[in-house]
Amino acid sequence: MYLVHLYLSAPPGAGDLPTGVEAALSEVEPTVEMAVRHVRANGEPVLGVYLKAPDLHTAEQRAAVAWHLAVRRTSGAGAWTLLKAEVPLLVLDESA
Repeated sequence: MYLVHLYLSAPPGAGDLPTGVEAALSEVEPTVEMAVRHVRANGEPVLGVYLKAPDLHTAEQRAAVAWHLAVRRTSGAGAWTLLKAEVPLLVLDESA
């Protein structure tokens, strides 16, 4: 299982990301186990998508395709722009 972050950009004057996007991701892509919404430091949302895939590249690709399909099912989501879909890399502090 992979966690893929979908980085999004809001259209001008938009409020929050429309409700239902998370559920729509699961509906359009059966490998999506769960999607969780977060807010970045700049105020833009990021969706954390947990999905099953054989490798990292496939996970990122599936998440991006799922986004494009999900926005078609979610009112108001079509104006949002997917900036990137990537697995977050964590830097561990080995001195801690």
